[in-house]
Order: sequence, then C-alpha cells, then structure tokens
Amino acid sequence: MKRFLLFALLISSVFHSNARYDLSEFKLKNGLRVVCLKKNTVPIVSFLILYNCGSVHDAISKSGVAHYLEHMAFEFNHGEFSTFLESVGAETNAYTSLRSICFYEIVPSEHIETVFEHESNRMRAIDIDENVFLAEKGAILEERNMRYDSSPEGAAYEALTANAFNRSPGGISTIGWRSEIEALQPQDLQDFHSIWFAPNNATILIIGDVSDMAKIKSLAEKYFGNLEAKQLHRKPEESGRPSCLKEVIYTSPKVSAVSVAYTYYVPFVHKENFRKSLTLKLAFYVLNQPDSFIKKLLEHNWKKAASINFFYLEGYYSYDVVEVCISDSSTNNIADAEKILAQAMKRLLIVGIEKNSLDIVKKQNELMMAYKKDDIGEISEYIARLLSSGYQLKEIQSIDEIFQSITVAECNAVLREVFSKSPVTISRIIPKEYDRDP
Repeated sequence: MKRFLLFALLISSVFHSNARYDLSEFKLKNGLRVVCLKKNTVPIVSFLILYNCGSVHDAISKSGVAHYLEHMAFEFNHGEFSTFLESVGAETNAYTSLRSICFYEIVPSEHIETVFEHESNRMRAIDIDENVFLAEKGAILEERNMRYDSSPEGAAYEALTANAFNRSPGGISTIGWRSEIEALQPQDLQDFHSIWFAPNNATILIIGDVSDMAKIKSLAEKYFGNLEAKQLHRKPEESGRPSCLKEVIYTSPKVSAVSVAYTYYVPFVHKENFRKSLTLKLAFYVLNQPDSFIKKLLEHNWKKAASINFFYLEGYYSYDVVEVCISDSSTNNIADAEKILAQAMKRLLIVGIEKNSLDIVKKQNELMMAYKKDDIGEISEYIARLLSSGYQLKEIQSIDEIFQSITVAECNAVLREVFSKSPVTISRIIPKEYDRDP
C-alpha cells in the first residue's frame, strides 16, 4: 500500500488560500467531525476518513497491530468495492502513521453516497477471513523485511531509536517487531477496531465538488448518525525522554557510509505554538537549501560530508524533536565534519540565517504550492496531515498568511531556542570493521 513521507519532510508544502476554496465543518451528535473544502472546478471529490489512532496505540507485546488492522480493514469487502471504483475510474488507498489510520477514495462526485456507505460499514465492523489474514501477514512481514531486516539503514534507524528513546517499534514505525507480528491473531485486530474505530474518534475530510452541503450533511447523518460514540480511554504517553545525553552506535558490515544524527528536544509543542512551529519549518527549509552556509561549508568548501540535513519531527512521541544528520563514505571525514559542524552551529546561533535567503524560500514555496493546491489528492493528503497533527481549521486556513509574515528575526530566535541546549542523543551508524577511537 502507498505510504506517505513524514510530515516533517513536507516543509515545502504550504496551504495557499484562494477564493475558490470554501472551508467548512460540522459535527454529528455522536461526535463525528466532517470537514469540507469546496473546489468545484471538476466533478470529482476526495473522501478521506482519518481515525485518531495509530501505532503508538499498539498494545504492549502487540506492536504492528494498528498497521495490520489497516491492511485488513482495507481488504474488507474490497473485491466488490474495488470493482465499483474501477468501473467509475476512481481510486482508493490507505495508510497508517504513528497517530492515525486513514482510508481515502477519489471518485466522481455523483458516487459519493456509495463511499459514505462503504466507510460507515468499515467503521461499524469488519469481517476477517482467515486466508486473507494469513496472506496479509506474509505481505506485512515482507514489508518489514524490505524496510528493516534487509536494509542496513532501516535496521539502524530502528535499533538506534529504540535504544535512544526506550520505545518499541510501534512508537517508532508502524510495522512492529517481527516476532510480535507473527504472533498476532484476528482477535487482536478486532480488539483494536472495537476500541478505536468510533465516530467520536474520526474526521471525514471531503474535498472537491461539495457545493451541496445539505446533501453532505444528509449523507453523513444517514450512514454515520446511527453509530454510537465510544468511551475512549487514552493512557498518558510515556515520554521516553533520556534524562542525560545518550550516545548509541550501530555497526554493520552492510553499512557503506558513516552517518551521525544529533537529536534535540524542541522546547515547545507544535500544536500549542502554531506560528513558532511554522517558523521552525521555514528556518529548516532555508538551512536545507543547497546554498545555505552550513551546506556549502561541509559539502563544498571543506568536502567533509556528502550530505547534511535538518529534520523537524512533530509529535514524535508526546513531544517534538529535531535532528541534524551528516553522512559521508569516509570515517575520517565524518570525524572532521563533526568538528566543523560544531563551529558552524555556534555561528548559526550568533549570525543566523539571512533575510534574502528567507525571502527566496517564501517565493519558492508559494510557486510550488500554486501547482499543488489544484490537485485534490495533494490537498487531501496535506490537510489530513495537519489535522492529524492537531491543528485547527482556522490555523490551516491562515498558514499562507502566517508563512508570508514570518520574519528573519523570528526564524533566528527559534533556532537559538532549539539549538542553544545540547543534543539529547547522538546516534552513529558505522561499518563493522571501523574501530572508533575512544
């Protein structure tokens, strides 16, 4: 199934308001939230249902159950439904993230009622065929093999993150440990479904030809209104924050390049500090430009790193983190690169980024989004990510305005706030034969 990039990597996508869009929302009595974005240029709608649960909600010893359920729920009545979609030239897909499970369809607007009916049935209950269950288990294990077991980079990421933050794979990726996936039974998936698939734990996002809002409300009430809300018992998440600096090293004979990742806590929570979060993404986008002074210093002037990149990971657990990652094929170069990076970060705290670079990035993003905003699928994915990250509709609508109003002083202030403290973890991936000096 299609998997989407982490929202942290989508910092170049910014919602650009336009008079053609008419954003609205309503709620049913059972708590189901319906968000609509009017775009009547073509008679097509994107119907996306987002459940507020994901792999961080996997039960202990059952990592991967949310992802497995997504696979099985996607297959629920899939033959008949996919035949219908194919006959009308539509498409469907699904994904699981740390905090959400999503199903979506893009269909001619005249067939939206069929989608309402299918998704309400999926929320109500799913039948799990034993043969399909076993076939999907094989597919998931192969997915895990491809992403982690047979991938040095994936295996390193899993091991480093689990050790650095004391978390199981359910709180790292969506797939889970191989032994726990193998042990999962149909009832485990049904248990997860019975807990989390509820109208008061879901948001429907409809984008496209939705000019008849009365019809949308009528269909929502018809197909979802009779579903009962559930008591959602969310346990407080353990932060897993190291109390002191942790350095984790992963070695493998399959590793050809050396990389180092410095992880810092973000001293604010993104969904409670919308402008500041957007400012940090914008500042990182400037730093990730090919001509940023840090990239030129390490990748070009000194040629001590093949790459250096800045990542902002929102909602990583119950907090946010950023990572500064450098990599190169030479172990000697990496040692030098770390020294140069330390000096470059000191300069960043003093000098910061330049206004000219910031202005260029703003223009680039505005132009990029001018193309993206006219794609119903792109807009659906983007807004779904914002909703699952905890942002409000008024914030989503104002992103373009805020984005353009952010100053270079704000960018530099938030960079100092994040990087003025020491990293909390340092993760190293090195070849097996490399004997690191003490």
